[in-house]
Amino acid sequence: MPTTSPDIAPVLPTDETSASAHRINSIIDLWLGEQLRQRRKALDKPLRQVALASGISVSLLSQIERGLRSISLRTLSALAQELNIPLETLIRNSQPRDNETAGAVVRAGFHTGIDLADKGIQKVNLTPPAARGNVQMYRAVIAPGGSTGNELFFTHTGEQVGYVVQGQLELCIHDQLLRLNTGDSFCYDGSTPRRWRNPGITETIVMWSVTHISK
Repeated sequence: MPTTSPDIAPVLPTDETSASAHRINSIIDLWLGEQLRQRRKALDKPLRQVALASGISVSLLSQIERGLRSISLRTLSALAQELNIPLETLIRNSQPRDNETAGAVVRAGFHTGIDLADKGIQKVNLTPPAARGNVQMYRAVIAPGGSTGNELFFTHTGEQVGYVVQGQLELCIHDQLLRLNTGDSFCYDGSTPRRWRNPGITETIVMWSVTHISK
């Protein structure tokens, strides 16, 4: 009989895993949308009220909350004001230093990032502004128990390659659960349904390189 590696296990069907995966514009868009939706519901504000007050359509706000559309800083600022939530709690934005050559360098502490305390994840975009967009690099710090959630998601057409700098990572791809440790690397297509979490008792740090293929 075939054996299964202790680091590769089948994912048994459950109500959480049997549901079909949903497409999102990007993982950051999904997390931003979730924060906005949770805040709106906590304030008991209807979708239409928040959309009109922020100067956007109801359909656009609905797509933003579901991670289907990227959000401009101007729109994010309007939504943050309407929902009475500090913009810095949603996303940190910064510009490269004036003396750097056309945005080809971003110094330590000046990268764009997003903190998601409710998910236990801090993700930083390490890609300099001058990059042409075909490849992006991210660094994720995942607290013990932190995860993308129970639902599978997928993003775009292209490849994603990751390296576990520190800690443990459980990566669920389709019907397989991969258990990764410090020094392990992995890859998958951006259109592959997936989710991941830190099962350990210490922080996990992962580096991702993401390619985009234009159609």
